[in-house]
Amino acid sequence: MPPKQKLNEKNKAAKRNQSTADKTFGLKNKNKSSKVQKFVAQVEAQNASTNNRKKEFEARKLAEKRASELAKVEALKLLKPVVQQKIPFGVDPKSVVCAYFKAGQCTKGARCKFSHDLEIERKGAKKDLYTDARKEDDTMDKWDDEKLKSVVLSKQGNAKTTTDIICKYFIESVENGKYGWFWVCPGGGDECKYKHSLPQGFKLKTKEQLRTERQAAANAPKFTLEEFLETERHKLGKGGTLVTLESFNQWKKEKEVEKAKKAQEDLANAKKNKTLSGKQLLDSGKYVPDDEEDDGADTFDMEILRQRVEEIDRSNDDLSGVQNNTEYAE
Repeated sequence: MPPKQKLNEKNKAAKRNQSTADKTFGLKNKNKSSKVQKFVAQVEAQNASTNNRKKEFEARKLAEKRASELAKVEALKLLKPVVQQKIPFGVDPKSVVCAYFKAGQCTKGARCKFSHDLEIERKGAKKDLYTDARKEDDTMDKWDDEKLKSVVLSKQGNAKTTTDIICKYFIESVENGKYGWFWVCPGGGDECKYKHSLPQGFKLKTKEQLRTERQAAANAPKFTLEEFLETERHKLGKGGTLVTLESFNQWKKEKEVEKAKKAQEDLANAKKNKTLSGKQLLDSGKYVPDDEEDDGADTFDMEILRQRVEEIDRSNDDLSGVQNNTEYAE
């Protein structure tokens, strides 16, 4: 729907008169009766006062809106002040976007000497002088061996290495095609202690070569464990002994005899040198723990105690009998 057109003063007056006529429609003797004329005057005054109240409300609303905008501008100035723009001599101000307009604080409107078109920045965006666009387009899938070596040598960092071991992350990135100008080592970046250089004889494989290798690996015949063992057995050549259950048992028995003989020789040598290991001492059966040796010394025999008590009782009986005989003799 098209927007409603604003009424001018002439249309407003006509509308007010029409409202008065509608309210006094049907009254008789409008021009003769004083009471009717008085009522018509009251209606006209009411319409006029209503119009005045509308004007006052609109004026008050406009003043509040302007005050709110000024308050917002003052708050933005306090919280995020805008720096006054300075342009070089000879530059058209209309080619520069107004900083106050970008911050929503420009109150000049069309009188502002700077542009209020935000598309100017996109159209006239300056080229970044600190970024080489060629490096962003120069990816590893377009490199050969010489290019890869030159890039590795040109990258700074990783100069504190004290080992010849090559970083596994570096090798993986090169093999997977992820290495480039902006590659960062996951093992510590420039502080990685391993080398970030290509090993001698390394050849960068192309995508076609990698694809061919994968296809060859997928199409290669799969060997079972039995086939592998049979192949390795044929590689041994002739002249060997066929392993059967009997030959294996005989070999095992010989090994056990050889092991026991060697153990006896080691024990004899240890005895001769008077040095026995803990295992040899336990196996010999001559080891007696300390607590077993002291068991007899620290044990209290109750039979010995009973005998001593009986001896004391007998000596006491003999002593009492001698005393009684002496009394009778007296």
